[in-house]
Amino acid sequence: MKYTTTILIVVIALISAAAVRAAEPDAKKLVSMEAEQFVLPDTIEMIKIPAGIFTMGSPKDEIGRGEDETQRTITITKPFYMAQFEIKQNQYIPMMRPEYKPIFRRQAPGGRTLPELHQHGAWQSDAVPGAQVMDAVQWIHAVEFCEKLTEREGAAGRLPEGYEYRLPTEAEWEYACRAGTTSAFNNEETAKQAKNGRAHRTKNAFGLFNMHMGVLEWVLDDYAPYRAGDAADPVSFVNGKNKVVRGGHDQFNDDPRPENRHYSKPEERLRYVRSASRGWLMPAWPYPKVGFRPVLAPRIEVPEPNIDPKYHMGVLTPYDSGLRKVDLVGFEPREKRDKATESP
Repeated sequence: MKYTTTILIVVIALISAAAVRAAEPDAKKLVSMEAEQFVLPDTIEMIKIPAGIFTMGSPKDEIGRGEDETQRTITITKPFYMAQFEIKQNQYIPMMRPEYKPIFRRQAPGGRTLPELHQHGAWQSDAVPGAQVMDAVQWIHAVEFCEKLTEREGAAGRLPEGYEYRLPTEAEWEYACRAGTTSAFNNEETAKQAKNGRAHRTKNAFGLFNMHMGVLEWVLDDYAPYRAGDAADPVSFVNGKNKVVRGGHDQFNDDPRPENRHYSKPEERLRYVRSASRGWLMPAWPYPKVGFRPVLAPRIEVPEPNIDPKYHMGVLTPYDSGLRKVDLVGFEPREKRDKATESP
């Protein structure tokens, strides 16, 4: 039986490896921007988004609208590719931390599982990271992931000239989310379910999934009011303190901005799952339900973020983070645990 199990594991591994090799995109079509879609070796599925013009922001009568959503006409001058889904754990962790050794799920005080944040893990990851969406990703690490992807794909000869893998700009994200629509949502059923306080995952006209209700997604831009007037390929870099998040997540009654954290009416829950809605978070902190989807798009020079040292988590060790002190208590030997919980 043991011998048979070993053979099965080897066969599955070989099949998986063959599938990965088969997934490599046609470099010629990709470099020439002729490919309508392609799959990277780590199964990241990329969809071509055409150049075009759209109205960014929301009308004043849109339910849940924020004052920072002033409408303006935006031109996306060049086509780009966007990941069809948010990056998953089994795509992110091998790239960012190949030596990752997850701690098996053990219960910490309060019934919470120990986050694997100290080694690029998700907020609640399984013993073997799988196809779950990768969350608790810091902005700085999402950028690093894209840089690694650019390096690898450049070496493979699969980068169009002047293009790179990176986070989308706010304008690119909203343009891709809308996919030609002009209302609050890119799908009528999603709008209906959101108003009733329920999640609805779907695909838009460009073929992108879960732009409204997956996880909150990082973009390149610093948070700031939109500049007045129409623009082509805009991106906002002001002080680097807060980065914009777009989209929403399945439990969407918590706004990432503290002053808007609670809602009393179903329609108020539309605040940040709409196409135009905006949130912002610090770039070096691992927030639950925050992930990203990369684009292959024209190269942009991105300034270093302005990170408050108090909120710079970096890559954690098991014992160096104030965020994890409560969680760690449940994993210490009893004598240490008792000492840690003593009143000062």
